[in-house]
Amino acid sequence: MKIYFPIGAFYPSQIGGPCNTLFWHTCALKSNGIKVDITTTALGLKDGEVELDKILEKKCGSVYYGSSQSVSGNIIKQIVSGIRSANVIHLNSLFNILSIISFFYVKTFLPKKKIIWSVRGELSPNALKFSRLKKKPLLFLYKKMTGNILFHSTSEKETEEIKSVFGDVKTVEIPNFIEPSKRRDDATKKQFLYLGRIHRIKAIHKMIEGFSKSEQFMNSDFKLIIVGKHEERHSDYYEEILKLVESKNLQDKIEFRGHLTGDDKEKVYAESYALILPSETENFGNVVIESLNQGTPVIASTGTPWSILEKYQCGFHINNAPHEIADAIDRMIDLSPDKYNKMRENSVLLVDQEFNINTQIDKWINIYKNENSK
Repeated sequence: MKIYFPIGAFYPSQIGGPCNTLFWHTCALKSNGIKVDITTTALGLKDGEVELDKILEKKCGSVYYGSSQSVSGNIIKQIVSGIRSANVIHLNSLFNILSIISFFYVKTFLPKKKIIWSVRGELSPNALKFSRLKKKPLLFLYKKMTGNILFHSTSEKETEEIKSVFGDVKTVEIPNFIEPSKRRDDATKKQFLYLGRIHRIKAIHKMIEGFSKSEQFMNSDFKLIIVGKHEERHSDYYEEILKLVESKNLQDKIEFRGHLTGDDKEKVYAESYALILPSETENFGNVVIESLNQGTPVIASTGTPWSILEKYQCGFHINNAPHEIADAIDRMIDLSPDKYNKMRENSVLLVDQEFNINTQIDKWINIYKNENSK
Protein backbone atom coordinates (compact mmCIF):
# COMPACT_ATOMS: atom_id res chain seq x y z
CA MET A 1 0.00 0.00 0.00
CA LYS A 2 1.24 3.49 -0.89
CA ILE A 3 0.12 6.74 0.75
CA TYR A 4 0.74 9.99 -1.13
CA PHE A 5 1.34 13.33 0.63
CA PRO A 6 1.39 16.57 -1.40
CA ILE A 7 2.54 19.11 1.21
CA GLY A 8 3.25 22.84 0.95
CA ALA A 9 6.24 22.63 3.30
CA PHE A 10 8.01 19.66 4.84
CA TYR A 11 10.91 18.86 7.17
CA PRO A 12 13.62 20.16 7.48
CA SER A 13 11.53 23.28 6.80
CA GLN A 14 10.12 24.73 10.02
CA ILE A 15 7.21 26.66 8.50
CA GLY A 16 4.58 25.52 10.99
CA GLY A 17 4.11 22.45 13.19
CA PRO A 18 2.96 20.06 10.42
CA CYS A 19 6.48 20.08 8.92
CA ASN A 20 7.70 18.05 11.89
CA THR A 21 4.45 16.24 12.66
CA LEU A 22 4.23 14.83 9.15
CA PHE A 23 7.91 13.91 9.13
CA TRP A 24 7.48 11.80 12.27
CA HIS A 25 4.22 10.43 10.86
CA THR A 26 5.73 9.34 7.55
CA CYS A 27 8.88 7.91 9.19
CA ALA A 28 6.69 5.73 11.41
CA LEU A 29 4.63 4.60 8.42
CA LYS A 30 7.71 3.61 6.45
CA SER A 31 9.22 1.76 9.40
CA ASN A 32 6.00 -0.27 9.54
CA GLY A 33 6.18 -1.32 5.89
CA ILE A 34 3.90 1.36 4.35
CA LYS A 35 5.19 2.98 1.15
CA VAL A 36 5.24 6.77 1.37
CA ASP A 37 5.52 9.28 -1.48
CA ILE A 38 5.85 13.02 -0.71
CA THR A 39 5.82 16.06 -2.99
CA THR A 40 6.70 19.41 -1.46
CA THR A 41 8.26 22.80 -2.18
CA ALA A 42 11.38 24.69 -1.11
CA LEU A 43 9.34 26.84 1.29
CA GLY A 44 11.27 27.37 4.52
CA LEU A 45 14.39 25.55 3.37
CA LYS A 46 17.87 27.04 3.73
CA ASP A 47 20.12 27.24 0.67
CA GLY A 48 21.76 23.86 0.04
CA GLU A 49 19.85 22.17 2.85
CA VAL A 50 18.43 19.49 0.53
CA GLU A 51 18.75 18.60 -3.14
CA LEU A 52 15.96 20.17 -5.16
CA ASP A 53 14.03 18.94 -8.21
CA LYS A 54 15.04 15.37 -7.47
CA ILE A 55 13.34 12.39 -5.82
CA LEU A 56 15.24 11.60 -2.62
CA GLU A 57 14.99 8.33 -0.72
CA LYS A 58 14.79 9.16 2.98
CA LYS A 59 13.72 7.40 6.17
CA CYS A 60 10.31 9.04 5.76
CA GLY A 61 9.85 7.75 2.19
CA SER A 62 10.41 9.12 -1.31
CA VAL A 63 10.50 12.93 -1.17
CA TYR A 64 10.52 15.41 -4.04
CA TYR A 65 11.47 18.98 -3.05
CA GLY A 66 10.63 21.42 -5.84
CA SER A 67 12.98 24.35 -6.40
CA SER A 68 10.11 26.85 -6.12
CA GLN A 69 8.51 27.99 -2.86
CA SER A 70 5.13 27.43 -4.48
CA VAL A 71 3.77 25.34 -7.34
CA SER A 72 5.77 24.73 -10.53
CA GLY A 73 5.48 22.64 -13.66
CA ASN A 74 7.76 19.96 -12.19
CA ILE A 75 5.75 19.84 -8.99
CA ILE A 76 2.52 19.40 -10.96
CA LYS A 77 4.09 16.46 -12.81
CA GLN A 78 5.04 14.91 -9.48
CA ILE A 79 1.52 15.45 -8.13
CA VAL A 80 -0.05 13.68 -11.11
CA SER A 81 2.40 10.78 -10.85
CA GLY A 82 2.03 10.52 -7.06
CA ILE A 83 -1.76 10.50 -7.17
CA ARG A 84 -1.93 7.88 -9.92
CA SER A 85 0.40 5.44 -8.13
CA ALA A 86 -1.08 5.85 -4.62
CA ASN A 87 -3.82 3.90 -2.87
CA VAL A 88 -4.77 6.79 -0.59
CA ILE A 89 -4.12 10.54 -0.94
CA HIS A 90 -3.50 12.36 2.36
CA LEU A 91 -3.95 16.13 2.06
CA ASN A 92 -2.84 18.44 4.88
CA SER A 93 -4.29 21.84 4.05
CA LEU A 94 -7.55 23.09 2.59
CA PHE A 95 -6.01 26.18 1.05
CA ASN A 96 -2.42 25.39 0.07
CA ILE A 97 -2.02 25.31 -3.71
CA LEU A 98 -0.63 21.74 -3.73
CA SER A 99 -3.71 20.48 -1.90
CA ILE A 100 -6.03 22.44 -4.19
CA ILE A 101 -4.45 21.03 -7.36
CA SER A 102 -4.38 17.50 -5.94
CA PHE A 103 -8.01 17.61 -4.85
CA PHE A 104 -9.39 18.82 -8.16
CA TYR A 105 -7.18 16.46 -10.15
CA VAL A 106 -8.51 13.48 -8.17
CA LYS A 107 -12.12 14.63 -8.43
CA THR A 108 -11.82 15.28 -12.18
CA PHE A 109 -9.83 12.26 -13.35
CA LEU A 110 -9.84 9.65 -10.56
CA PRO A 111 -13.03 10.25 -8.56
CA LYS A 112 -12.94 6.83 -6.89
CA LYS A 113 -9.56 7.50 -5.25
CA LYS A 114 -9.76 7.82 -1.47
CA ILE A 115 -8.76 11.12 0.12
CA ILE A 116 -7.94 11.71 3.78
CA TRP A 117 -7.99 15.43 4.51
CA SER A 118 -6.34 16.87 7.64
CA VAL A 119 -7.71 20.39 8.01
CA ARG A 120 -4.97 21.59 10.42
CA GLY A 121 -7.03 24.26 12.17
CA GLU A 122 -8.03 26.05 8.96
CA LEU A 123 -11.78 25.83 9.66
CA SER A 124 -11.80 27.63 12.99
CA PRO A 125 -13.88 30.84 12.84
CA ASN A 126 -10.79 32.91 13.67
CA ALA A 127 -8.72 31.29 10.92
CA LEU A 128 -11.49 31.76 8.35
CA LYS A 129 -11.44 35.51 8.96
CA PHE A 130 -8.13 35.73 7.09
CA SER A 131 -8.11 35.71 3.23
CA ARG A 132 -11.89 35.27 3.07
CA LEU A 133 -12.06 36.10 -0.64
CA LYS A 134 -9.81 33.13 -1.41
CA LYS A 135 -11.35 30.68 1.03
CA LYS A 136 -15.08 31.21 0.51
CA PRO A 137 -15.32 30.08 -3.16
CA LEU A 138 -13.03 27.10 -2.50
CA LEU A 139 -15.15 25.92 0.41
CA PHE A 140 -18.26 26.31 -1.76
CA LEU A 141 -16.74 23.99 -4.38
CA TYR A 142 -15.41 21.52 -1.81
CA LYS A 143 -18.89 21.14 -0.30
CA LYS A 144 -20.16 19.88 -3.68
CA MET A 145 -17.54 17.11 -3.81
CA THR A 146 -17.14 15.52 -0.36
CA GLY A 147 -17.67 11.94 -1.53
CA ASN A 148 -14.77 9.53 -0.88
CA ILE A 149 -13.25 11.98 1.63
CA LEU A 150 -12.44 11.18 5.23
CA PHE A 151 -11.80 14.40 7.16
CA HIS A 152 -9.20 14.22 9.93
CA SER A 153 -9.41 16.37 13.04
CA THR A 154 -7.04 16.50 15.99
CA SER A 155 -9.66 17.32 18.62
CA GLU A 156 -13.37 17.31 19.40
CA LYS A 157 -13.42 21.05 18.81
CA GLU A 158 -12.00 20.63 15.32
CA THR A 159 -14.48 17.85 14.51
CA GLU A 160 -17.29 20.29 15.32
CA GLU A 161 -15.68 22.92 13.06
CA ILE A 162 -15.49 20.44 10.16
CA LYS A 163 -19.16 19.51 10.52
CA SER A 164 -20.23 23.14 10.86
CA VAL A 165 -18.71 23.83 7.42
CA PHE A 166 -19.24 20.58 5.52
CA GLY A 167 -22.25 19.06 7.26
CA ASP A 168 -22.56 15.38 8.08
CA VAL A 169 -19.30 14.18 6.50
CA LYS A 170 -17.09 11.28 7.58
CA THR A 171 -14.52 12.30 10.18
CA VAL A 172 -11.82 10.64 12.25
CA GLU A 173 -10.39 12.24 15.38
CA ILE A 174 -6.73 11.54 16.14
CA PRO A 175 -4.30 13.94 17.89
CA ASN A 176 -0.89 14.78 16.50
CA PHE A 177 1.83 12.40 17.62
CA ILE A 178 5.54 13.15 18.03
CA GLU A 179 8.86 11.38 17.94
CA PRO A 180 10.01 12.47 21.41
CA SER A 181 13.27 14.41 21.37
CA LYS A 182 16.06 13.41 23.74
CA ARG A 183 15.16 14.67 27.19
CA ARG A 184 17.60 17.18 28.62
CA ASP A 185 18.60 17.85 32.23
CA ASP A 186 19.17 21.61 32.04
CA ALA A 187 18.65 23.50 35.28
CA THR A 188 15.25 25.19 35.39
CA LYS A 189 15.45 28.97 35.18
CA LYS A 190 13.01 31.57 36.43
CA GLN A 191 11.48 32.09 33.02
CA PHE A 192 8.16 31.50 31.35
CA LEU A 193 8.22 30.66 27.64
CA TYR A 194 6.06 31.53 24.65
CA LEU A 195 7.14 29.67 21.50
CA GLY A 196 5.31 30.10 18.20
CA ARG A 197 4.38 32.50 15.44
CA ILE A 198 4.02 36.22 16.11
CA HIS A 199 0.42 36.51 14.93
CA ARG A 200 -2.70 38.13 16.38
CA ILE A 201 -4.52 34.79 16.54
CA LYS A 202 -1.91 33.70 19.12
CA ALA A 203 -3.16 36.44 21.49
CA ILE A 204 0.34 37.48 22.50
CA HIS A 205 -1.00 40.91 23.45
CA LYS A 206 -3.34 39.29 25.99
CA MET A 207 -0.43 37.26 27.35
CA ILE A 208 1.68 40.39 27.85
CA GLU A 209 -1.26 42.11 29.57
CA GLY A 210 -1.63 39.04 31.77
CA PHE A 211 2.01 39.07 32.83
CA SER A 212 1.78 42.77 33.63
CA LYS A 213 -1.17 42.00 35.96
CA SER A 214 0.58 39.12 37.75
CA GLU A 215 1.81 40.30 41.14
CA GLN A 216 4.01 37.24 41.60
CA PHE A 217 5.67 37.81 38.23
CA MET A 218 6.11 41.55 38.59
CA ASN A 219 7.57 41.21 42.13
CA SER A 220 9.97 38.39 41.30
CA ASP A 221 13.04 37.61 39.22
CA PHE A 222 10.95 35.70 36.66
CA LYS A 223 11.08 36.71 33.02
CA LEU A 224 9.04 35.93 29.93
CA ILE A 225 10.96 34.64 26.89
CA ILE A 226 9.20 35.04 23.52
CA VAL A 227 10.57 32.73 20.83
CA GLY A 228 9.26 33.04 17.29
CA LYS A 229 9.12 35.24 14.24
CA HIS A 230 6.52 37.10 12.24
CA GLU A 231 5.78 37.15 8.55
CA GLU A 232 6.32 40.49 6.85
CA ARG A 233 2.56 40.93 6.41
CA HIS A 234 2.15 40.75 10.20
CA SER A 235 4.78 43.39 10.99
CA ASP A 236 2.10 45.73 12.30
CA TYR A 237 1.15 43.24 15.01
CA TYR A 238 4.79 42.72 15.96
CA GLU A 239 5.23 46.50 16.32
CA GLU A 240 2.03 46.61 18.36
CA ILE A 241 3.28 44.12 20.94
CA LEU A 242 6.67 45.84 21.15
CA LYS A 243 4.86 49.08 22.01
CA LEU A 244 2.71 47.22 24.54
CA VAL A 245 5.82 45.88 26.28
CA GLU A 246 7.18 49.43 26.47
CA SER A 247 3.89 50.91 27.70
CA LYS A 248 3.77 48.36 30.52
CA ASN A 249 7.42 49.01 31.45
CA LEU A 250 8.26 45.37 30.84
CA GLN A 251 11.44 45.90 28.82
CA ASP A 252 13.51 44.25 31.57
CA LYS A 253 11.02 41.43 32.10
CA ILE A 254 10.31 40.29 28.51
CA GLU A 255 12.96 39.09 26.07
CA PHE A 256 12.45 38.42 22.35
CA ARG A 257 14.80 35.73 21.02
CA GLY A 258 13.62 35.28 17.45
CA HIS A 259 13.27 31.88 15.80
CA LEU A 260 14.93 28.84 17.40
CA THR A 261 15.24 25.30 16.05
CA GLY A 262 16.87 21.98 16.92
CA ASP A 263 18.92 21.78 20.12
CA ASP A 264 18.45 25.49 20.80
CA LYS A 265 14.68 25.02 20.84
CA GLU A 266 14.84 21.92 23.04
CA LYS A 267 17.15 23.75 25.45
CA VAL A 268 14.79 26.68 25.90
CA TYR A 269 11.90 24.26 26.54
CA ALA A 270 13.94 22.30 29.09
CA GLU A 271 15.25 25.30 31.05
CA SER A 272 11.90 27.12 31.23
CA TYR A 273 9.67 26.98 34.29
CA ALA A 274 6.48 26.73 32.19
CA LEU A 275 5.26 27.23 28.63
CA ILE A 276 2.28 29.46 27.93
CA LEU A 277 0.05 29.08 24.86
CA PRO A 278 -2.61 31.82 25.01
CA SER A 279 -4.04 31.42 21.48
CA GLU A 280 -7.55 32.47 20.55
CA THR A 281 -7.78 29.13 18.75
CA GLU A 282 -5.56 26.14 17.98
CA ASN A 283 -6.55 22.89 16.32
CA PHE A 284 -3.78 21.24 18.34
CA GLY A 285 -0.55 23.03 19.31
CA ASN A 286 2.56 20.89 18.87
CA VAL A 287 4.52 23.19 21.16
CA VAL A 288 2.53 21.80 24.09
CA ILE A 289 3.76 18.22 23.54
CA GLU A 290 7.30 19.40 22.83
CA SER A 291 7.35 21.33 26.10
CA LEU A 292 5.82 18.50 28.13
CA ASN A 293 8.37 16.10 26.66
CA GLN A 294 11.11 18.15 28.33
CA GLY A 295 9.24 18.02 31.64
CA THR A 296 8.05 21.62 31.36
CA PRO A 297 4.43 22.22 32.46
CA VAL A 298 2.04 24.20 30.27
CA ILE A 299 -0.54 26.94 30.70
CA ALA A 300 -2.86 26.70 27.66
CA SER A 301 -5.96 28.67 26.76
CA THR A 302 -9.39 27.13 26.38
CA GLY A 303 -9.12 28.07 22.70
CA THR A 304 -6.75 25.08 22.51
CA PRO A 305 -7.82 21.44 22.96
CA TRP A 306 -5.62 20.87 26.02
CA SER A 307 -8.06 20.12 28.85
CA ILE A 308 -6.02 16.93 29.39
CA LEU A 309 -3.42 19.11 31.15
CA GLU A 310 -5.78 19.31 34.10
CA LYS A 311 -6.50 15.56 34.03
CA TYR A 312 -2.80 14.70 34.20
CA GLN A 313 -2.07 17.61 36.56
CA CYS A 314 0.75 18.93 34.39
CA GLY A 315 -0.57 22.41 33.74
CA PHE A 316 -3.60 24.69 33.60
CA HIS A 317 -6.34 25.05 30.95
CA ILE A 318 -7.66 28.59 31.27
CA ASN A 319 -9.61 31.36 29.59
CA ASN A 320 -7.16 33.70 27.83
CA ALA A 321 -8.51 36.89 29.37
CA PRO A 322 -5.51 38.81 30.83
CA HIS A 323 -6.73 38.50 34.43
CA GLU A 324 -7.14 34.72 34.01
CA ILE A 325 -3.62 34.49 32.60
CA ALA A 326 -2.32 36.53 35.54
CA ASP A 327 -4.06 34.22 38.01
CA ALA A 328 -2.55 31.11 36.36
CA ILE A 329 0.94 32.65 36.45
CA ASP A 330 0.50 33.45 40.15
CA ARG A 331 -0.66 29.89 40.85
CA MET A 332 2.27 28.42 38.94
CA ILE A 333 4.86 30.55 40.75
CA ASP A 334 3.19 29.76 44.12
CA LEU A 335 3.57 25.98 43.69
CA SER A 336 5.66 24.28 46.35
CA PRO A 337 8.83 22.56 45.07
CA ASP A 338 7.22 19.14 45.63
CA LYS A 339 4.06 20.01 43.71
CA TYR A 340 6.03 21.61 40.89
CA ASN A 341 8.34 18.59 40.54
CA LYS A 342 5.31 16.29 40.48
CA MET A 343 3.87 18.44 37.70
CA ARG A 344 7.11 17.96 35.77
CA GLU A 345 6.91 14.18 36.22
CA ASN A 346 3.30 14.19 35.03
CA SER A 347 4.28 16.21 31.94
CA VAL A 348 6.58 13.45 30.70
CA LEU A 349 4.04 10.78 31.64
CA LEU A 350 1.37 12.41 29.48
CA VAL A 351 3.62 12.37 26.41
CA ASP A 352 4.64 8.76 26.91
CA GLN A 353 1.10 7.49 27.43
CA GLU A 354 -0.82 9.53 24.84
CA PHE A 355 1.34 11.11 22.13
CA ASN A 356 4.34 8.93 21.21
CA ILE A 357 4.20 8.17 17.47
CA ASN A 358 6.04 4.86 17.94
CA THR A 359 3.27 3.43 20.14
CA GLN A 360 0.34 5.13 18.38
CA ILE A 361 1.02 4.77 14.64
CA ASP A 362 -1.14 1.63 14.38
CA LYS A 363 -4.19 3.89 14.72
CA TRP A 364 -3.25 5.56 11.43
CA ILE A 365 -2.24 2.34 9.67
CA ASN A 366 -5.66 0.85 10.44
CA ILE A 367 -7.38 3.93 9.00
CA TYR A 368 -5.34 3.82 5.78
CA LYS A 369 -6.00 0.10 5.34
CA ASN A 370 -9.70 0.55 6.05
CA GLU A 371 -10.00 3.39 3.51
CA ASN A 372 -8.03 1.40 0.93
CA SER A 373 -10.32 -1.61 1.32
CA LYS A 374 -13.52 0.33 0.62
